[in-house]
Amino acid sequence: MKEEDPFSPERNRADGLLSAGRPAEAVPLYRKLVADHPDEDSFLLALAWALHDSRETAEAAACFERLFRKELSRKLFTGFAYDELVRLYREGGDREALISVCERAADAQPGDAGLLKTLGDAYLMADRAVDALHVYEMLISLEPEAPEHWCALGAARLAMGNLNEAEAATIRAAEMDPSEAALFFSRLADGFLRAGHPEKAQAAMKRCLALKPGDLLYLMDLGDILVHGGKPAAAVDAYARAASLHPASAGACWRRLGELLARKGLHKEAAEAVAKAATAEPENLRHLLRLAALYDALGLIDQAGATLRRVEKLTKTEIN
Repeated sequence: MKEEDPFSPERNRADGLLSAGRPAEAVPLYRKLVADHPDEDSFLLALAWALHDSRETAEAAACFERLFRKELSRKLFTGFAYDELVRLYREGGDREALISVCERAADAQPGDAGLLKTLGDAYLMADRAVDALHVYEMLISLEPEAPEHWCALGAARLAMGNLNEAEAATIRAAEMDPSEAALFFSRLADGFLRAGHPEKAQAAMKRCLALKPGDLLYLMDLGDILVHGGKPAAAVDAYARAASLHPASAGACWRRLGELLARKGLHKEAAEAVAKAATAEPENLRHLLRLAALYDALGLIDQAGATLRRVEKLTKTEIN
């Protein structure tokens, strides 16, 4: 006969509350179970989840930290508490806590590529590019044929201002995995743009498009880069190509360009783009309302009024 679990009544009640979406009520029950049975990790884990679901993230992290310290002491590193702490600290933007967890895990499991990659990414997120670079170089020494490590190395080099070396690392990754080369160059272009180098970003995106010339998102990304680089006319050409290759998405394409141009203060060009969106999707009220607002901002009262009358006519048609 199977011996009855002495913890089951209290645990079942707490688990039932958690399953019913009442984690705050489950927390005191789990706390008591943890206090009464400190060596039972499952109770501490359940408490951590209940606290997390109750948005008591600091105390939840403290529970996961206790479990993490136990993980570090074992030969077999399960990494469950580690994963949860990494996720919590990333979501909360606690860079120092994230680095602490990643450093301890990497020290406890030397040579683990996954742990090293997470550590390098944590350093890079915390603007510690030199430390990230050292970690990525270590990763490449462990797995020299892994293209993702070369991409990470390129990101660290870019953060340090070494633009040509960053590009060289991305090219190396693309050579290793040609099937993902376009994605690698797209990421490089985004990195160049965020770092304030639109010309470099444009060149990287053209490499990307040379591999996938008809890709809708890459064409729009090129257009965005051109806008940020002060070339709105060229951006219109890139978006026109995207719209012509993907007619079903033309309205969304032109609307995206219009919003970016408006954010840049280019309201005339923005109105022209949104007008093309309205032409592509003539019954889309959102396009027409946005166009009317842009005309109004430009002082084009007659055009704004005519556009609003189109909205009114479409609305009446829908009602009828």
